[in-house]
Amino acid sequence: MLSRLQDLVIRTSRTWRLYLGVLVLFAGSLMALLRIGVMFPAHAAGNQPFDLQNGLAAAEVYPQIATYTEAARNLYHVFTLIDYAFPFFAGLFIAATAAFALRNSLPKWYAALAARNLLPVFMLGTVFDWLENIAALSAISLYPAETAWLPVLLVLVKKLKLFCVMTGQAAMLLLLVYAGGKWLAVRFRLRR
Repeated sequence: MLSRLQDLVIRTSRTWRLYLGVLVLFAGSLMALLRIGVMFPAHAAGNQPFDLQNGLAAAEVYPQIATYTEAARNLYHVFTLIDYAFPFFAGLFIAATAAFALRNSLPKWYAALAARNLLPVFMLGTVFDWLENIAALSAISLYPAETAWLPVLLVLVKKLKLFCVMTGQAAMLLLLVYAGGKWLAVRFRLRR
């Protein structure tokens, strides 16, 4: 499965139409999530969906769920459905962009990562986002029954998601800057 995912990353990084399609799906799903995020507080005593609360604490989970109306629960289900697509396309965008930059600026590193099926590491945030969705929906669905470990798990995977996404984005940006600098240096030398 990892090799198939890496093949998709490489194909996306090599095919501008596929890359553009991933970018459109990434941006479209993000806009849909943000739109639900705007509507949600009116049905949840002003609370955002858990996914949009980066500073969420485990002790806040059940008190917030207690404020959810039936509309809030329905919106959360739609939000979560979209939030399975969004992190996949966001992660694929990051991984494909990083693969493109690596291939064009650090070909030995690219070859080493590709040989070991490590390009999907840039998508690690996707896995934690999906786990966050499962934990959040489980807590919401089981309520009013409260399980002490579920909010802790929700917050833990949220923190791991944020760490992986921020690290992946930073690595992607550094690789793009390096690749852009290398490309400019070559073009400048050619003009002399």
